[in-house]
Amino acid sequence: MCSDLGSTSRVCAFYSFTGILFTLFVGTLLSTQPEFVTGIEDVSEAKSNAFGAMGMFIATFALSLFGISRTRGDEKDNMDAAMEG
Repeated sequence: MCSDLGSTSRVCAFYSFTGILFTLFVGTLLSTQPEFVTGIEDVSEAKSNAFGAMGMFIATFALSLFGISRTRGDEKDNMDAAMEG
Protein backbone atom coordinates (compact mmCIF):
# COMPACT_ATOMS: atom_id res chain seq x y z
CA MET A 1 0.00 0.00 0.00
CA CYS A 2 2.62 2.55 1.05
CA SER A 3 5.55 1.29 -0.94
CA ASP A 4 6.56 4.63 -2.45
CA LEU A 5 6.87 8.25 -1.42
CA GLY A 6 3.67 9.37 -3.16
CA SER A 7 1.43 6.81 -1.46
CA THR A 8 2.99 7.40 1.94
CA SER A 9 2.63 11.16 1.50
CA ARG A 10 -1.05 10.81 0.67
CA VAL A 11 -1.70 8.75 3.81
CA CYS A 12 0.26 11.22 5.95
CA ALA A 13 -1.56 14.18 4.39
CA PHE A 14 -4.94 12.64 5.22
CA TYR A 15 -3.87 11.83 8.78
CA SER A 16 -2.36 15.30 9.26
CA PHE A 17 -5.43 17.09 7.92
CA THR A 18 -7.61 15.10 10.33
CA GLY A 19 -5.24 15.99 13.17
CA ILE A 20 -5.36 19.67 12.25
CA LEU A 21 -9.15 19.69 12.40
CA PHE A 22 -9.24 17.79 15.71
CA THR A 23 -6.63 19.91 17.50
CA LEU A 24 -8.28 23.07 16.16
CA PHE A 25 -11.56 21.86 17.66
CA VAL A 26 -9.94 21.03 21.00
CA GLY A 27 -8.02 24.31 21.14
CA THR A 28 -11.11 26.32 20.28
CA LEU A 29 -13.16 24.43 22.84
CA LEU A 30 -10.53 25.08 25.52
CA SER A 31 -10.45 28.76 24.56
CA THR A 32 -14.17 29.39 24.54
CA GLN A 33 -15.77 26.82 26.86
CA PRO A 34 -13.15 25.09 29.07
CA GLU A 35 -15.80 24.03 31.58
CA PHE A 36 -16.97 21.33 29.14
CA VAL A 37 -13.57 19.60 29.19
CA THR A 38 -13.12 17.72 32.46
CA GLY A 39 -9.87 16.63 34.05
CA ILE A 40 -7.81 19.64 32.96
CA GLU A 41 -5.83 21.25 35.78
CA ASP A 42 -4.29 24.13 33.81
CA VAL A 43 -6.48 25.26 30.92
CA SER A 44 -3.94 27.68 29.47
CA GLU A 45 -1.27 24.96 29.30
CA ALA A 46 -3.73 22.53 27.69
CA LYS A 47 -4.73 25.18 25.14
CA SER A 48 -1.07 25.87 24.37
CA ASN A 49 -0.38 22.16 23.93
CA ALA A 50 -3.38 21.74 21.62
CA PHE A 51 -2.27 24.57 19.36
CA GLY A 52 1.34 23.34 19.49
CA ALA A 53 0.19 19.91 18.33
CA MET A 54 -1.78 21.60 15.56
CA GLY A 55 1.43 23.31 14.45
CA MET A 56 3.15 19.94 14.21
CA PHE A 57 0.26 18.55 12.16
CA ILE A 58 0.50 21.58 9.85
CA ALA A 59 4.23 20.97 9.37
CA THR A 60 3.60 17.28 8.62
CA PHE A 61 0.83 18.22 6.20
CA ALA A 62 3.14 20.65 4.39
CA LEU A 63 5.86 18.01 4.09
CA SER A 64 3.29 15.52 2.81
CA LEU A 65 2.15 17.96 0.13
CA PHE A 66 5.79 18.42 -0.85
CA GLY A 67 6.18 14.63 -1.14
CA ILE A 68 3.04 14.38 -3.25
CA SER A 69 4.14 17.17 -5.58
CA ARG A 70 7.62 15.70 -5.87
CA THR A 71 6.33 12.32 -7.06
CA ARG A 72 3.51 13.62 -9.26
CA GLY A 73 5.83 14.09 -12.24
CA ASP A 74 7.26 10.59 -11.82
CA GLU A 75 3.78 9.07 -11.91
CA LYS A 76 2.93 10.97 -15.08
CA ASP A 77 6.17 9.78 -16.73
CA ASN A 78 5.42 6.19 -15.71
CA MET A 79 1.90 6.41 -17.19
CA ASP A 80 3.24 7.91 -20.42
CA ALA A 81 5.81 5.12 -20.72
CA ALA A 82 3.14 2.48 -20.12
CA MET A 83 0.90 4.02 -22.81
CA GLU A 84 3.74 4.07 -25.36
CA GLY A 85 5.08 0.59 -24.78
